[in-house]
Parts: sequence; C-alpha cells; structure tokens
Amino acid sequence: MIREQRISYICSELQQKGIVSIAELTHAMQTSRSTIRRDLSDLEAQGLLKCIWGGAVSLSKQMAYEPPFNTRRDLCVDEKRRIASRAMELVVDNATILLDSGTTSYELAKQLAGSKHINVATNDLNSAMALAANADISLFILGGTLRPNHYSVNGLFTEEMIRQLHADMAFLSVDAIDLSSGLMSFSMEEMPTKRMMIQSARRIVVLCDHSKFESLAFVNICPLSSVDIVITGKETPPAILEQLKEQGITVLTA
Repeated sequence: MIREQRISYICSELQQKGIVSIAELTHAMQTSRSTIRRDLSDLEAQGLLKCIWGGAVSLSKQMAYEPPFNTRRDLCVDEKRRIASRAMELVVDNATILLDSGTTSYELAKQLAGSKHINVATNDLNSAMALAANADISLFILGGTLRPNHYSVNGLFTEEMIRQLHADMAFLSVDAIDLSSGLMSFSMEEMPTKRMMIQSARRIVVLCDHSKFESLAFVNICPLSSVDIVITGKETPPAILEQLKEQGITVLTA
C-alpha cells in the first residue's frame, strides 16, 4: 500500500474510532511496524494526532485547525478522485462554472482540464494552474489576498469580482457538514468567498468525502437548504445520505 493510501486509512480509522493501534494498522495494511510508526510520527508533526504507546489517539474528532493544502491533498485521495469523476457528469459544453478552493475542487480541476468550451472562474491557484494549459477553456482567475499554505485567494476584491458573475454551477469544497448546522469552514477568510459563490450560481454542488460529515468547523457557510447537490464517496453511511435526501438535496455517490 502506498503512503497516501496508508495516510487516508489511518485518518479514516481515527475519525471513526478516536484511537488506532500499530498492531491493527500493520495487519490491516500489510506493512511493517516501522512504516506505520513513521506515518504516525508524520501525522503527529502536522497536528493531526497524538502518538501513544502502541498507537495513536485523535486530538479531536472535531479538528480545531485546518491542515495546509499539501497535507489535506494526501487524505482520501481515491475517494476525492471518484467524487470529481462523478461531478464531471454534470458539466456540459459552454457551462459557466465557479470553482472554489480545496483539495476535492483541485481534483475536479484536473479532470476539467480535459474539457472543451467551458468557462471557469476560480480563486484557487492550484486549480488555475491545472486548467491553464487548455486553450479551449476560458479561465478567469479571481484576484485578492493569497492565503499562505492553502493557495486560495480571498478578500473584498475577490468577493466583488464574484458579485459581477453569473454561473450555471458553483462547485464547493467544505471542511465540515453538520446535518443541523449546514456547511462549515475552518477559515474566516474563505467563508465570505464561498457565500458569494453561492449567491452567484444557479446550482450549488458540494464536493465532500465521507470524513466531512457529522463534524464541526469554526464558522458556518450556509444552511443545507442552500445546497442543490451533494457528491460524496460510497464510504459515507447510508443513514446520512437518507437524511440529506429528506432535506430535498440530490445525493450522488462515487
């Protein structure tokens, strides 16, 4: 099992159980104890867990801070790619798309890069670079203040630019989804950007892996009533999917 798969599995187990053992992880992933210890040490250095004798514990199932982009990019990668592939089914020729920042949005940008005759506005530098090589895509890069280590651009200039746009769809990544409170973000800087995208698009599509459900983040973005479609992985519990559908949301799994 490659490193990104191991990291994704460890984080998923911590999210569900709150504690993992080296013995269980070694058996489940068929790898050496030294490799697992190294993975746990790396995650501890990033503030994602605390190593204990024989394993690790979650610092909190509701994380108090947002890891940098390069750390989040390596979590649940296969699921994020499947979500992006499912999102591509919604994209038609000449569509106008708002694409916000986030690792799942970035996976979608990489797949959108093979499209023709679409218009994309994004505040994410990684997504912009993924799209820039395709001359058939009309790319609009939103300006503003760069958020270090996250590669997103936000602020009053960003919001004003979005206010002038009218999009068919906004694809949003989020840090947490609570069935009562709605969409949430760890970032005060990104929250207004996401809200403005919601106001400027006809359909709101949320891209989220299973780890984002039933958790909390620092600031609310919007209630679930503002969301049209949620695309998530098959790992998300069926009970959560049913509750989303009961709120009138179209749910697509990948």
